[in-house]
Amino acid sequence: MTLALLLTAVTGAWAQSYEAKVFDVPASWTGDETHLSAADLPKDFVQITKDEAKALAVPDGLVMLIYGFNGENIKVLIYMSGTLVDEDEAPEVRSMFRMYQTESNAIVCYTTPAGPKVAWDAATKTGTFAMPGSDVVLTPIYAKAAAFATTGTEPEVKPLLPAAAEGVIAGTDASLIAEGTGIVAFAGTSTEVTQGTLMYAIGTSATEAPALTAFSATVPTAKDIADDGATLYVWYYIQGADAPDGEAATLDNTFDNTEPACLTVQVLTNKFDIQFNAANANTIEAGKATVTVGGTDKTSAVTEGKLQGVKMGSEVKVKAKDGYKFRKVEVKKKAAAAPATITVTWNGADITGTGGGKSFTKDGVTITADDIEYDDKNFYGPGTFTTTLGNFTKIEVTTEGWYASGTGWSGKTWTGNASSVSFSGDIMGYGGGNLKFVFTIEPTN
Repeated sequence: MTLALLLTAVTGAWAQSYEAKVFDVPASWTGDETHLSAADLPKDFVQITKDEAKALAVPDGLVMLIYGFNGENIKVLIYMSGTLVDEDEAPEVRSMFRMYQTESNAIVCYTTPAGPKVAWDAATKTGTFAMPGSDVVLTPIYAKAAAFATTGTEPEVKPLLPAAAEGVIAGTDASLIAEGTGIVAFAGTSTEVTQGTLMYAIGTSATEAPALTAFSATVPTAKDIADDGATLYVWYYIQGADAPDGEAATLDNTFDNTEPACLTVQVLTNKFDIQFNAANANTIEAGKATVTVGGTDKTSAVTEGKLQGVKMGSEVKVKAKDGYKFRKVEVKKKAAAAPATITVTWNGADITGTGGGKSFTKDGVTITADDIEYDDKNFYGPGTFTTTLGNFTKIEVTTEGWYASGTGWSGKTWTGNASSVSFSGDIMGYGGGNLKFVFTIEPTN
């Protein structure tokens, strides 16, 4: 059915509630399905594609603008407006619209009854309008919260949340946030525009966030922390991005803030000791030398061969008194304390995955097997335990299904010192009910 015939079929049905008109299509409009420019459309009209029109319900007060070719290939324009009556009373109206949903050469434009104009203030995130002399429907449209970028693949996808830096010394420019963490996800398909800005603030509590006005995009450092060090509560959140100036808000360019979260950062003291070794009789305490720190004489503060509380970066001078001579002065860093033992524990519920696989990693330890059944927690050997944390000194396995052996194993326990431990045979978890791995690791640094 052509446009001309459709118009004839529905004219009678619109006599009381609709008006329909045929116009010449402006020369600037094309006859194909190319979208019109916004300037070509009547005020407040929005163009939809044929596919979108198929899903469009006909609400009361709809105004439709349909254009295309009739049977003689002449451009025509049909304008319809009014209040739609019940479908049983005007089936031709519904029929006409359905026909246009399937016409390959027709494009539908529509508008709903105009409402008050809402002035949007991006800075305060408020919308303001003047109440008209009629009822209105107010529809706030909330933006989704911004997100952090992620790493890994299913089922090991993890968000790149900020992490507390370790080994930060008070009074230095060292960041309180570990490098490489806290990356904001990109907005939409962009690889340059992010969903927001990561904001930080130092609070007084791990449970109550500071006011949002206290947050800044500047990453906090230990510069202003007193020499004694401190336990700091670093709060962070993503300040969601607003739509760029001149652009309408969409799901891809407008985001809400995330909820604030807290990190506890232990800032180390900036007070270190100097141990004076008595390499020969020329010791400080014997009164044969002086020591100054930052130009201040600290000789009398040296007790039992030790000067305490020297700040990192301070200039330290050791000078032999008149009548005595140093051949040289040696300074070495004090040997680090032996590293603490690390214990990593896997229970059956910790071993996650779907189907089968060849390896599983958690907390710096990996088990590789000929086949892994994740649902039943079964590991079919031969296999290998490896770690990036140092060297295993002990591996203990708890399960009723132990059919493995190998060098260093005594029953279900391995002892030795290696970063890689092999086993033959199978470790059966039977669903993980009593399955448990305990890895004792000696760090290498």
